[in-house]
Amino acid sequence: MAEESITLAELCERAVIDPSLAKELEDFGLLAPHGSGGEKRYPESDIDVALLCAQLARFGVGPRHLRTIRTATARQSALLEQLFAPSLGGRNNERRAQAVRDLQQLADLAGELSSLLYWRDLRDLAQ
Repeated sequence: MAEESITLAELCERAVIDPSLAKELEDFGLLAPHGSGGEKRYPESDIDVALLCAQLARFGVGPRHLRTIRTATARQSALLEQLFAPSLGGRNNERRAQAVRDLQQLADLAGELSSLLYWRDLRDLAQ
């Protein structure tokens, strides 16, 4: 599941954000660069993250508020990691491939459940 990496300048240009917002998003764990200093590279998927964060900022939801969402997703990822780490780390290629497929399916189901629970809670808030 490797993905291309991009520079900060590319990230900012493609997500239409300024470097100060990118830095703030990085500080709160919403962007996930590799490397340090001028050698930092961002996964291409961070473009979508930055785009969504910029849209949320228009509603007054800043990076510090979004840390809560980041923390929740990290917990979900940690749970799936516990379940699949042994299979993904094995030497049997067939078993690893099946584990990747199972991980994707479980991640999709967990995301759907999170979305349903989220909307249920918001409906309760609106009543």
